Amino acid sequence: MVVSIKFLGMQRIVTNKDGIDMPITGDTMVNDALQYVRQKYPTLPLEDGMVLITVNHEAAPLDRILRDKDTISFLPLIAGG
Repeated sequence: MVVSIKFLGMQRIVTNKDGIDMPITGDTMVNDALQYVRQKYPTLPLEDGMVLITVNHEAAPLDRILRDKDTISFLPLIAGG
């Protein structure tokens, strides 16, 4: 089983990729995917509270169980005034 992790904007520049695949097991959670990416790309800005994590284009909590062929994205939060 595998999930796709998509990179957007500056994430593409830092990783030099549009995305990567991550193998999963039946109990892999969103947090595991976040840690996987943080370990693979330590310079990628994915600090807690600075990104919205989506699975299949819907906001997802860190404890959500991933399923085969899910797509994960890390959307940078934008602030303005």
